Amino acid sequence: MNHFNLTAILVSKDAIRFTPAGIPVMHCQLEHSGQANEVGVARKIQMIVEAITIGPVQKDLERMDLGAEAVFEGFLAPKTLRNQRLVFHITHIQLKN
Repeated sequence: MNHFNLTAILVSKDAIRFTPAGIPVMHCQLEHSGQANEVGVARKIQMIVEAITIGPVQKDLERMDLGAEAVFEGFLAPKTLRNQRLVFHITHIQLKN
């Protein structure tokens, strides 16, 4: 199963664009800092993740302020058929208080 949850801060977002079918799309970057346990050792993780919203969830991203923290849910997929770099496709956003 390709399901990904990430607690992160919204650090940038692009302008809305629309697919030829009229579906809204918005690209953004998320910053995650934390720790993960790897072979019994705590490993510090700090990363920027390229992400995209397509369809109704785009409105949730559009309303978010830069610097806001949320739990982002979605899946990973290659950017294009020719570019295999992974992009996080956001399907749900839950703001953190």
